[in-house]
Amino acid sequence: MKKCFVLTVLLGSIMGLFAQQPSIIENVLANSVEEKISSMQELIGFDDLQAQQLKHMELNFLLEVNKAECCFLCNKKKRIEKLKQKRDAELQKILKRDEYIQYDAIDNERIKKRPLWAN
Repeated sequence: MKKCFVLTVLLGSIMGLFAQQPSIIENVLANSVEEKISSMQELIGFDDLQAQQLKHMELNFLLEVNKAECCFLCNKKKRIEKLKQKRDAELQKILKRDEYIQYDAIDNERIKKRPLWAN
């Protein structure tokens, strides 16, 4: 009886430790967001507070898109479209109008990735 209890507690604690570790996908997405926002900050020139908010928002967006794509019974296209609209609204709240336009243009590859004031 004691062996069974100890084994159960040991397995439970090991499972708890694995559940607390972020997944590989989450780490890759976090690194991608970090790189994207830092390059955008160099190009556009928004402040550090905005950069932190953008990192948090972009990471949440990518994680939600990942969940939507893994969902078996969901309408993936419709759900991702709603997530894009929510992301767009949050971008407009975080950035000034001109910064938002520049961010959107670079993100959607409408202009080249170089400083916008350079020729």
